[in-house]
Amino acid sequence: MSTKSSLWSVRSVRLRVAMAVALALTIEGLMRSNLNMAIVCMLNSTALTDGKPMISATSSRLNTSFNEEKCPLLTFGGNKTVEHRGTIYWTSHDRAIIFAAFYVGGLVATLCSEFLNRYIGPTRTVFYGAVVNVLGTFVTPFVASTTNFGTMPIMFLRFLMGFGQGVLWPCMLVLVSQWFPANEKSTALAIATTGNQLSVVIAMFATAELCQLPLGWPMAFHTYAVFGIVLCVLWYIVVHDSPCHAEDVLSKEELHYITTERSVKRPPKTRWLNLAKSPVVWSIAASSFAHNYVTVGTITYLPLYYKTILNMSLTSNGVLSALPFLLQLISKVVYVGFADIARRREWASMDTITKICNSSASFGIAICFGLLCFADCTQRGTAIFLVCMAMSFVSGYIPGYSTSVVTIAPAQTAGIAAFSRFWGQIASSVAPYHIGAFTKQGTPAEWMAVFSTMGAICIATGVFFHCCGTVSLQNWDSDHSKAPIEIAREELIDSSKLDDSLRITTVD
Repeated sequence: MSTKSSLWSVRSVRLRVAMAVALALTIEGLMRSNLNMAIVCMLNSTALTDGKPMISATSSRLNTSFNEEKCPLLTFGGNKTVEHRGTIYWTSHDRAIIFAAFYVGGLVATLCSEFLNRYIGPTRTVFYGAVVNVLGTFVTPFVASTTNFGTMPIMFLRFLMGFGQGVLWPCMLVLVSQWFPANEKSTALAIATTGNQLSVVIAMFATAELCQLPLGWPMAFHTYAVFGIVLCVLWYIVVHDSPCHAEDVLSKEELHYITTERSVKRPPKTRWLNLAKSPVVWSIAASSFAHNYVTVGTITYLPLYYKTILNMSLTSNGVLSALPFLLQLISKVVYVGFADIARRREWASMDTITKICNSSASFGIAICFGLLCFADCTQRGTAIFLVCMAMSFVSGYIPGYSTSVVTIAPAQTAGIAAFSRFWGQIASSVAPYHIGAFTKQGTPAEWMAVFSTMGAICIATGVFFHCCGTVSLQNWDSDHSKAPIEIAREELIDSSKLDDSLRITTVD
Protein backbone atom coordinates (compact mmCIF):
# COMPACT_ATOMS: atom_id res chain seq x y z
CA MET A 1 0.00 0.00 0.00
CA SER A 2 1.26 3.48 -0.84
CA THR A 3 1.49 6.25 1.70
CA LYS A 4 -0.61 9.14 0.50
CA SER A 5 1.11 12.52 0.27
CA SER A 6 -1.39 15.35 0.79
CA LEU A 7 -1.79 17.73 -2.11
CA TRP A 8 -2.60 20.59 0.28
CA SER A 9 0.54 20.31 2.37
CA VAL A 10 2.96 23.24 2.42
CA ARG A 11 5.63 20.70 1.45
CA SER A 12 3.69 19.51 -1.61
CA VAL A 13 5.81 20.13 -4.70
CA ARG A 14 2.96 19.26 -7.03
CA LEU A 15 0.84 21.97 -5.37
CA ARG A 16 3.60 24.46 -6.17
CA VAL A 17 3.54 23.27 -9.78
CA ALA A 18 -0.23 23.81 -10.01
CA MET A 19 0.05 27.28 -8.46
CA ALA A 20 2.92 28.19 -10.79
CA VAL A 21 0.76 27.27 -13.78
CA ALA A 22 -2.09 29.37 -12.34
CA LEU A 23 0.30 32.31 -11.97
CA ALA A 24 1.47 31.82 -15.56
CA LEU A 25 -2.11 31.85 -16.87
CA THR A 26 -2.89 34.96 -14.82
CA ILE A 27 0.11 37.06 -15.82
CA GLU A 28 0.18 35.95 -19.43
CA GLY A 29 -3.56 36.56 -19.55
CA LEU A 30 -2.96 40.14 -18.41
CA MET A 31 -0.33 40.59 -21.12
CA ARG A 32 -2.85 39.24 -23.64
CA SER A 33 -5.94 41.22 -22.65
CA ASN A 34 -4.44 44.58 -21.64
CA LEU A 35 -4.60 45.78 -25.24
CA ASN A 36 -8.36 45.11 -25.28
CA MET A 37 -8.83 47.61 -22.45
CA ALA A 38 -5.99 50.05 -23.13
CA ILE A 39 -7.02 50.64 -26.73
CA VAL A 40 -9.72 53.03 -25.50
CA CYS A 41 -6.96 55.23 -24.05
CA MET A 42 -4.57 54.70 -26.96
CA LEU A 43 -6.80 55.66 -29.85
CA ASN A 44 -7.92 59.07 -30.96
CA SER A 45 -11.66 59.46 -30.29
CA THR A 46 -12.39 59.65 -34.02
CA ALA A 47 -10.98 56.14 -34.42
CA LEU A 48 -13.62 54.62 -32.11
CA THR A 49 -16.54 53.48 -34.23
CA ASP A 50 -19.86 51.73 -33.79
CA GLY A 51 -20.03 47.96 -33.78
CA LYS A 52 -16.72 47.35 -31.94
CA PRO A 53 -16.19 46.27 -28.33
CA MET A 54 -13.60 49.03 -27.66
CA ILE A 55 -15.75 52.12 -28.02
CA SER A 56 -16.28 55.45 -26.36
CA ALA A 57 -18.60 55.37 -23.39
CA THR A 58 -20.04 58.71 -24.53
CA SER A 59 -20.83 57.70 -28.11
CA SER A 60 -24.35 58.89 -28.81
CA ARG A 61 -24.77 56.90 -31.99
CA LEU A 62 -25.00 53.68 -30.01
CA ASN A 63 -28.04 54.89 -28.10
CA THR A 64 -30.39 54.13 -30.97
CA SER A 65 -31.21 50.58 -29.88
CA PHE A 66 -33.14 51.62 -26.79
CA ASN A 67 -35.49 54.32 -25.50
CA GLU A 68 -33.86 56.57 -22.85
CA GLU A 69 -37.12 57.05 -20.95
CA LYS A 70 -37.87 53.35 -21.02
CA CYS A 71 -34.27 52.30 -20.21
CA PRO A 72 -32.39 55.00 -18.28
CA LEU A 73 -28.60 54.84 -18.15
CA LEU A 74 -27.34 52.45 -15.47
CA THR A 75 -24.48 54.05 -13.51
CA PHE A 76 -22.27 53.10 -10.57
CA GLY A 77 -20.41 55.76 -8.64
CA GLY A 78 -21.72 58.70 -10.63
CA ASN A 79 -21.85 59.41 -14.33
CA LYS A 80 -18.36 60.48 -15.33
CA THR A 81 -17.51 61.48 -18.85
CA VAL A 82 -14.50 59.67 -20.25
CA GLU A 83 -12.22 61.66 -22.57
CA HIS A 84 -10.12 59.92 -25.15
CA ARG A 85 -6.80 61.72 -25.60
CA GLY A 86 -4.94 59.03 -27.50
CA THR A 87 -2.98 59.90 -30.60
CA ILE A 88 -3.03 56.56 -32.42
CA TYR A 89 -5.42 56.09 -35.31
CA TRP A 90 -6.29 52.51 -36.21
CA THR A 91 -9.30 51.86 -38.39
CA SER A 92 -11.81 49.19 -37.43
CA HIS A 93 -10.23 46.93 -40.04
CA ASP A 94 -6.77 47.53 -38.56
CA ARG A 95 -7.99 46.63 -35.08
CA ALA A 96 -9.70 43.49 -36.32
CA ILE A 97 -6.47 42.24 -37.88
CA ILE A 98 -4.39 43.23 -34.84
CA PHE A 99 -6.63 41.28 -32.48
CA ALA A 100 -6.85 38.35 -34.88
CA ALA A 101 -3.06 38.21 -35.26
CA PHE A 102 -2.71 37.15 -31.62
CA TYR A 103 -5.05 34.19 -31.99
CA VAL A 104 -3.51 33.19 -35.32
CA GLY A 105 -0.16 33.06 -33.52
CA GLY A 106 -1.75 30.83 -30.89
CA LEU A 107 -3.20 28.64 -33.62
CA VAL A 108 0.25 28.13 -35.17
CA ALA A 109 1.67 27.40 -31.70
CA THR A 110 -0.74 24.50 -31.22
CA LEU A 111 0.69 22.87 -34.33
CA CYS A 112 4.18 23.07 -32.83
CA SER A 113 3.43 22.39 -29.16
CA GLU A 114 3.55 18.59 -29.41
CA PHE A 115 6.98 18.76 -31.08
CA LEU A 116 8.27 21.29 -28.52
CA ASN A 117 6.91 19.26 -25.60
CA ARG A 118 8.63 16.16 -26.83
CA TYR A 119 12.04 17.64 -27.68
CA ILE A 120 12.64 20.48 -25.21
CA GLY A 121 10.01 19.70 -22.57
CA PRO A 122 6.93 21.62 -21.35
CA THR A 123 8.82 23.63 -18.72
CA ARG A 124 11.31 25.23 -21.09
CA THR A 125 8.64 25.69 -23.76
CA VAL A 126 6.51 27.77 -21.38
CA PHE A 127 9.58 29.67 -20.15
CA TYR A 128 10.67 30.70 -23.65
CA GLY A 129 7.09 31.66 -24.53
CA ALA A 130 6.86 33.82 -21.41
CA VAL A 131 10.12 35.59 -22.33
CA VAL A 132 8.67 36.39 -25.77
CA ASN A 133 5.55 37.84 -24.13
CA VAL A 134 7.51 39.94 -21.64
CA LEU A 135 9.63 41.47 -24.39
CA GLY A 136 6.60 41.95 -26.62
CA THR A 137 4.64 43.67 -23.85
CA PHE A 138 7.54 45.99 -23.06
CA VAL A 139 7.93 47.19 -26.65
CA THR A 140 4.22 47.37 -27.53
CA PRO A 141 3.87 51.10 -26.63
CA PHE A 142 6.83 52.00 -28.85
CA VAL A 143 5.74 49.79 -31.75
CA ALA A 144 2.11 50.95 -31.54
CA SER A 145 3.16 54.62 -31.54
CA THR A 146 5.40 54.20 -34.57
CA THR A 147 3.19 55.08 -37.49
CA ASN A 148 5.85 55.30 -40.22
CA PHE A 149 5.43 51.62 -41.05
CA GLY A 150 1.67 51.44 -40.54
CA THR A 151 0.11 48.66 -38.49
CA MET A 152 2.23 45.82 -39.84
CA PRO A 153 4.81 45.91 -37.00
CA ILE A 154 2.17 45.71 -34.25
CA MET A 155 0.38 42.92 -36.10
CA PHE A 156 3.60 40.92 -36.33
CA LEU A 157 4.37 41.60 -32.66
CA ARG A 158 0.92 40.39 -31.57
CA PHE A 159 1.41 37.29 -33.72
CA LEU A 160 4.66 36.49 -31.88
CA MET A 161 3.02 37.08 -28.51
CA GLY A 162 0.14 34.82 -29.49
CA PHE A 163 2.59 32.10 -30.40
CA GLY A 164 4.37 32.52 -27.06
CA GLN A 165 1.10 32.12 -25.16
CA GLY A 166 -0.35 29.45 -27.43
CA VAL A 167 2.02 26.81 -26.07
CA LEU A 168 0.99 27.39 -22.45
CA TRP A 169 -2.26 25.39 -22.43
CA PRO A 170 -0.92 22.18 -24.03
CA CYS A 171 2.15 22.35 -21.78
CA MET A 172 -0.06 22.79 -18.73
CA LEU A 173 -1.96 19.60 -19.58
CA VAL A 174 1.28 17.68 -20.03
CA LEU A 175 2.54 18.88 -16.64
CA VAL A 176 -0.73 17.85 -14.99
CA SER A 177 -0.47 14.44 -16.61
CA GLN A 178 3.12 14.01 -15.38
CA TRP A 179 2.77 15.40 -11.86
CA PHE A 180 -0.68 14.34 -10.63
CA PRO A 181 -2.35 10.96 -10.08
CA ALA A 182 -5.74 10.35 -11.67
CA ASN A 183 -7.76 11.23 -8.57
CA GLU A 184 -6.12 14.69 -8.37
CA LYS A 185 -6.17 15.71 -12.02
CA SER A 186 -9.50 17.61 -11.83
CA THR A 187 -8.32 19.49 -8.74
CA ALA A 188 -4.99 20.31 -10.37
CA LEU A 189 -6.73 21.61 -13.50
CA ALA A 190 -9.08 23.72 -11.37
CA ILE A 191 -6.17 25.28 -9.46
CA ALA A 192 -4.20 25.94 -12.63
CA THR A 193 -7.03 27.37 -14.73
CA THR A 194 -7.98 29.79 -11.95
CA GLY A 195 -5.55 32.12 -13.70
CA ASN A 196 -7.92 32.46 -16.67
CA GLN A 197 -10.64 34.10 -14.60
CA LEU A 198 -8.25 36.13 -12.45
CA SER A 199 -6.63 37.68 -15.50
CA VAL A 200 -10.00 38.82 -16.90
CA VAL A 201 -11.28 40.18 -13.59
CA ILE A 202 -8.05 42.07 -12.89
CA ALA A 203 -7.74 43.40 -16.44
CA MET A 204 -11.25 44.87 -16.35
CA PHE A 205 -10.22 47.24 -13.56
CA ALA A 206 -6.43 47.53 -13.38
CA THR A 207 -5.77 48.46 -17.01
CA ALA A 208 -8.22 51.35 -16.92
CA GLU A 209 -6.62 52.68 -13.74
CA LEU A 210 -3.08 52.32 -15.10
CA CYS A 211 -4.08 54.29 -18.20
CA GLN A 212 -4.93 57.25 -15.97
CA LEU A 213 -1.50 57.45 -14.33
CA PRO A 214 0.76 60.41 -15.24
CA LEU A 215 2.75 58.35 -17.75
CA GLY A 216 -0.46 57.32 -19.50
CA TRP A 217 -1.48 54.11 -21.22
CA PRO A 218 2.10 52.73 -21.69
CA MET A 219 2.02 51.97 -17.94
CA ALA A 220 -0.63 49.33 -18.63
CA PHE A 221 1.99 47.44 -20.63
CA HIS A 222 5.15 48.13 -18.65
CA THR A 223 3.56 47.11 -15.35
CA TYR A 224 2.39 43.75 -16.66
CA ALA A 225 5.78 43.18 -18.29
CA VAL A 226 7.43 43.55 -14.87
CA PHE A 227 5.01 40.93 -13.53
CA GLY A 228 6.07 38.77 -16.46
CA ILE A 229 9.71 38.96 -15.37
CA VAL A 230 8.69 37.76 -11.90
CA LEU A 231 6.81 34.88 -13.52
CA CYS A 232 9.85 33.83 -15.55
CA VAL A 233 12.06 33.74 -12.45
CA LEU A 234 9.56 31.75 -10.35
CA TRP A 235 8.81 29.35 -13.19
CA TYR A 236 12.50 28.62 -13.73
CA ILE A 237 12.97 27.86 -10.03
CA VAL A 238 9.79 25.93 -9.19
CA VAL A 239 8.64 23.91 -12.22
CA HIS A 240 10.21 20.72 -13.58
CA ASP A 241 9.06 18.55 -16.48
CA SER A 242 8.29 15.52 -14.29
CA PRO A 243 9.00 14.12 -10.81
CA CYS A 244 12.06 12.30 -12.09
CA HIS A 245 13.63 15.70 -12.79
CA ALA A 246 12.90 17.00 -9.29
CA GLU A 247 14.29 14.30 -7.01
CA ASP A 248 16.31 16.86 -5.05
CA VAL A 249 13.15 18.72 -3.90
CA LEU A 250 10.64 15.86 -3.67
CA SER A 251 10.21 13.98 -0.43
CA LYS A 252 10.36 10.20 -0.50
CA GLU A 253 6.65 10.02 0.37
CA GLU A 254 5.54 12.37 -2.41
CA LEU A 255 7.71 10.73 -5.05
CA HIS A 256 6.38 7.35 -3.94
CA TYR A 257 2.78 8.54 -4.09
CA ILE A 258 3.12 10.09 -7.54
CA THR A 259 4.96 7.16 -9.10
CA THR A 260 2.64 4.50 -7.68
CA GLU A 261 -0.58 6.29 -8.61
CA ARG A 262 0.51 7.68 -11.95
CA SER A 263 1.06 5.37 -14.88
CA VAL A 264 2.89 7.30 -17.58
CA LYS A 265 6.46 7.65 -18.73
CA ARG A 266 8.06 10.45 -20.73
CA PRO A 267 5.73 11.08 -23.71
CA PRO A 268 6.66 9.05 -26.77
CA LYS A 269 6.00 10.12 -30.32
CA THR A 270 2.33 10.98 -30.80
CA ARG A 271 0.23 8.44 -32.69
CA TRP A 272 -1.71 10.91 -34.81
CA LEU A 273 -3.55 8.23 -36.77
CA ASN A 274 -4.95 6.73 -33.58
CA LEU A 275 -6.00 10.17 -32.38
CA ALA A 276 -7.66 11.02 -35.68
CA LYS A 277 -9.67 7.77 -35.65
CA SER A 278 -10.81 8.12 -32.02
CA PRO A 279 -14.38 9.43 -31.45
CA VAL A 280 -13.32 10.24 -27.87
CA VAL A 281 -10.60 12.61 -29.07
CA TRP A 282 -12.99 14.29 -31.52
CA SER A 283 -15.60 14.75 -28.79
CA ILE A 284 -12.93 16.43 -26.65
CA ALA A 285 -11.96 18.69 -29.57
CA ALA A 286 -15.61 19.62 -30.16
CA SER A 287 -16.09 20.60 -26.51
CA SER A 288 -12.87 22.61 -26.66
CA PHE A 289 -14.27 24.47 -29.67
CA ALA A 290 -17.50 25.30 -27.82
CA HIS A 291 -15.64 26.26 -24.64
CA ASN A 292 -13.36 28.71 -26.41
CA TYR A 293 -16.03 30.12 -28.71
CA VAL A 294 -18.27 31.00 -25.78
CA THR A 295 -15.48 32.28 -23.53
CA VAL A 296 -13.60 34.42 -26.08
CA GLY A 297 -16.82 35.70 -27.63
CA THR A 298 -18.19 36.75 -24.24
CA ILE A 299 -14.96 38.38 -23.04
CA THR A 300 -14.67 40.35 -26.28
CA TYR A 301 -18.25 41.49 -26.77
CA LEU A 302 -19.92 41.53 -23.36
CA PRO A 303 -19.08 45.25 -22.84
CA LEU A 304 -20.68 46.04 -26.20
CA TYR A 305 -23.80 44.07 -25.30
CA TYR A 306 -24.07 45.89 -21.99
CA LYS A 307 -23.69 49.24 -23.75
CA THR A 308 -25.93 48.79 -26.78
CA ILE A 309 -28.69 46.63 -25.30
CA LEU A 310 -28.67 47.26 -21.54
CA ASN A 311 -27.55 50.94 -21.68
CA MET A 312 -24.79 50.96 -19.06
CA SER A 313 -22.24 53.63 -18.26
CA LEU A 314 -18.52 52.85 -18.52
CA THR A 315 -18.13 52.36 -14.76
CA SER A 316 -21.12 50.03 -14.37
CA ASN A 317 -20.10 48.25 -17.56
CA GLY A 318 -16.65 47.50 -16.15
CA VAL A 319 -17.99 46.22 -12.83
CA LEU A 320 -20.70 44.03 -14.35
CA SER A 321 -18.43 42.74 -17.12
CA ALA A 322 -16.03 41.41 -14.49
CA LEU A 323 -18.78 39.90 -12.30
CA PRO A 324 -19.53 36.83 -14.50
CA PHE A 325 -15.86 35.80 -14.48
CA LEU A 326 -15.59 36.28 -10.74
CA LEU A 327 -18.56 33.95 -10.32
CA GLN A 328 -16.95 31.58 -12.79
CA LEU A 329 -13.98 31.37 -10.46
CA ILE A 330 -16.28 30.46 -7.55
CA SER A 331 -18.29 27.95 -9.58
CA LYS A 332 -15.08 26.18 -10.57
CA VAL A 333 -14.45 25.40 -6.92
CA VAL A 334 -18.00 24.07 -6.60
CA TYR A 335 -17.73 21.89 -9.70
CA VAL A 336 -14.38 20.40 -8.79
CA GLY A 337 -15.44 19.87 -5.19
CA PHE A 338 -18.52 18.00 -6.38
CA ALA A 339 -16.46 15.86 -8.79
CA ASP A 340 -13.86 14.96 -6.19
CA ILE A 341 -16.42 14.13 -3.47
CA ALA A 342 -18.53 12.09 -5.90
CA ARG A 343 -15.51 10.04 -6.94
CA ARG A 344 -14.24 9.59 -3.41
CA ARG A 345 -17.63 8.45 -2.10
CA GLU A 346 -18.27 6.41 -5.26
CA TRP A 347 -21.62 8.00 -6.01
CA ALA A 348 -21.04 7.14 -9.64
CA SER A 349 -18.28 6.04 -12.00
CA MET A 350 -15.65 8.53 -13.15
CA ASP A 351 -17.17 8.39 -16.64
CA THR A 352 -20.62 9.31 -15.35
CA ILE A 353 -19.35 12.15 -13.18
CA THR A 354 -17.28 13.58 -16.04
CA LYS A 355 -20.27 13.47 -18.40
CA ILE A 356 -22.54 15.07 -15.81
CA CYS A 357 -20.14 17.99 -15.41
CA ASN A 358 -19.58 18.42 -19.13
CA SER A 359 -23.28 18.14 -19.98
CA SER A 360 -24.27 20.64 -17.30
CA ALA A 361 -21.80 23.08 -18.88
CA SER A 362 -22.98 22.55 -22.46
CA PHE A 363 -26.72 22.47 -21.81
CA GLY A 364 -26.61 25.03 -18.99
CA ILE A 365 -24.90 27.59 -21.23
CA ALA A 366 -27.35 26.85 -24.04
CA ILE A 367 -30.38 27.37 -21.78
CA CYS A 368 -29.01 30.65 -20.40
CA PHE A 369 -28.26 32.05 -23.86
CA GLY A 370 -31.61 30.84 -25.14
CA LEU A 371 -33.43 32.77 -22.42
CA LEU A 372 -31.13 35.75 -22.95
CA CYS A 373 -32.52 36.09 -26.47
CA PHE A 374 -35.76 37.40 -24.95
CA ALA A 375 -34.27 39.82 -22.40
CA ASP A 376 -33.98 43.52 -23.20
CA CYS A 377 -33.09 46.64 -21.21
CA THR A 378 -36.37 46.44 -19.28
CA GLN A 379 -35.17 43.14 -17.78
CA ARG A 380 -31.61 44.22 -17.04
CA GLY A 381 -31.42 42.26 -13.80
CA THR A 382 -32.57 39.08 -15.55
CA ALA A 383 -30.11 39.58 -18.42
CA ILE A 384 -27.17 40.12 -16.05
CA PHE A 385 -28.18 37.07 -14.03
CA LEU A 386 -28.33 34.89 -17.16
CA VAL A 387 -24.89 36.06 -18.33
CA CYS A 388 -23.46 35.30 -14.89
CA MET A 389 -25.08 31.87 -14.84
CA ALA A 390 -23.82 31.06 -18.35
CA MET A 391 -20.23 31.87 -17.36
CA SER A 392 -20.66 29.88 -14.14
CA PHE A 393 -21.73 26.83 -16.13
CA VAL A 394 -18.57 27.16 -18.24
CA SER A 395 -16.61 25.84 -15.23
CA GLY A 396 -18.19 22.44 -15.77
CA TYR A 397 -15.83 21.93 -18.71
CA ILE A 398 -12.88 21.62 -16.29
CA PRO A 399 -13.97 18.38 -14.55
CA GLY A 400 -15.60 17.51 -17.88
CA TYR A 401 -13.73 17.20 -21.16
CA SER A 402 -10.53 18.79 -19.77
CA THR A 403 -10.16 15.84 -17.40
CA SER A 404 -10.54 13.42 -20.31
CA VAL A 405 -7.59 15.06 -22.03
CA VAL A 406 -5.20 13.92 -19.30
CA THR A 407 -6.74 10.49 -18.57
CA ILE A 408 -7.74 8.67 -21.76
CA ALA A 409 -4.16 8.12 -22.99
CA PRO A 410 -1.52 9.47 -20.58
CA ALA A 411 1.37 8.70 -22.94
CA GLN A 412 -0.40 10.67 -25.70
CA THR A 413 -1.44 13.67 -23.59
CA ALA A 414 0.76 16.11 -25.49
CA GLY A 415 -0.83 15.18 -28.81
CA ILE A 416 -4.39 15.17 -27.46
CA ALA A 417 -3.82 18.52 -25.78
CA ALA A 418 -2.40 20.02 -28.96
CA PHE A 419 -5.26 18.64 -31.06
CA SER A 420 -8.00 19.90 -28.75
CA ARG A 421 -6.25 23.23 -28.32
CA PHE A 422 -5.98 23.56 -32.10
CA TRP A 423 -9.76 23.48 -32.42
CA GLY A 424 -10.07 25.77 -29.43
CA GLN A 425 -7.79 28.30 -31.13
CA ILE A 426 -9.86 28.08 -34.30
CA ALA A 427 -12.91 28.96 -32.21
CA SER A 428 -11.01 31.82 -30.55
CA SER A 429 -10.13 33.21 -33.98
CA VAL A 430 -13.59 32.73 -35.48
CA ALA A 431 -15.71 34.01 -32.57
CA PRO A 432 -14.70 37.71 -32.64
CA TYR A 433 -15.25 37.98 -36.42
CA HIS A 434 -18.41 35.91 -36.36
CA ILE A 435 -20.03 37.86 -33.53
CA GLY A 436 -18.82 41.16 -34.98
CA ALA A 437 -20.50 40.33 -38.30
CA PHE A 438 -23.79 39.73 -36.47
CA THR A 439 -23.72 42.90 -34.34
CA LYS A 440 -22.85 45.76 -36.70
CA GLN A 441 -25.84 47.83 -35.54
CA GLY A 442 -26.17 46.41 -32.03
CA THR A 443 -29.89 45.62 -32.27
CA PRO A 444 -31.71 43.05 -30.11
CA ALA A 445 -32.39 40.94 -33.20
CA GLU A 446 -28.67 40.76 -33.97
CA TRP A 447 -27.83 39.70 -30.43
CA MET A 448 -30.58 37.08 -30.58
CA ALA A 449 -28.74 35.55 -33.55
CA VAL A 450 -25.48 35.60 -31.57
CA PHE A 451 -26.94 33.90 -28.51
CA SER A 452 -28.82 31.35 -30.63
CA THR A 453 -25.59 30.42 -32.42
CA MET A 454 -23.72 29.99 -29.14
CA GLY A 455 -26.53 27.86 -27.75
CA ALA A 456 -26.64 25.65 -30.83
CA ILE A 457 -22.87 25.06 -30.72
CA CYS A 458 -23.04 24.09 -27.04
CA ILE A 459 -25.95 21.69 -27.54
CA ALA A 460 -24.35 19.93 -30.52
CA THR A 461 -20.97 19.49 -28.82
CA GLY A 462 -22.59 18.52 -25.52
CA VAL A 463 -24.55 15.70 -27.14
CA PHE A 464 -21.40 14.56 -28.96
CA PHE A 465 -19.35 14.32 -25.75
CA HIS A 466 -22.20 12.66 -23.84
CA CYS A 467 -22.33 9.93 -26.48
CA CYS A 468 -18.61 9.48 -27.19
CA GLY A 469 -16.68 11.08 -24.33
CA THR A 470 -14.97 9.09 -21.58
CA VAL A 471 -12.12 9.20 -19.05
CA SER A 472 -11.28 5.51 -19.50
CA LEU A 473 -7.86 4.46 -20.76
CA GLN A 474 -7.88 3.76 -24.49
CA ASN A 475 -6.43 0.53 -25.85
CA TRP A 476 -4.32 2.45 -28.40
CA ASP A 477 -2.30 4.08 -25.63
CA SER A 478 0.98 2.16 -25.77
CA ASP A 479 2.01 2.49 -22.12
CA HIS A 480 -1.17 2.36 -20.04
CA SER A 481 -0.66 -1.23 -18.91
CA LYS A 482 2.86 -0.90 -17.55
CA ALA A 483 3.50 -1.46 -13.86
CA PRO A 484 4.81 1.43 -11.73
CA ILE A 485 8.19 -0.25 -11.24
CA GLU A 486 8.66 -0.46 -15.04
CA ILE A 487 7.81 3.21 -15.41
CA ALA A 488 10.18 4.16 -12.63
CA ARG A 489 12.99 2.27 -14.31
CA GLU A 490 12.27 3.87 -17.68
CA GLU A 491 12.24 7.33 -16.09
CA LEU A 492 15.49 6.52 -14.26
CA ILE A 493 14.00 7.23 -10.86
CA ASP A 494 16.25 6.22 -7.99
CA SER A 495 14.88 2.82 -6.98
CA SER A 496 15.89 3.45 -3.36
CA LYS A 497 13.06 5.94 -3.12
CA LEU A 498 10.46 3.31 -3.99
CA ASP A 499 8.74 1.26 -1.32
CA ASP A 500 9.61 -2.42 -1.03
CA SER A 501 6.03 -3.26 -1.92
CA LEU A 502 6.82 -2.26 -5.50
CA ARG A 503 9.91 -4.47 -5.81
CA ILE A 504 8.11 -7.34 -7.46
CA THR A 505 8.61 -9.42 -10.53
CA THR A 506 5.58 -10.01 -12.68
CA VAL A 507 5.03 -13.40 -14.22
CA ASP A 508 2.86 -14.37 -17.14
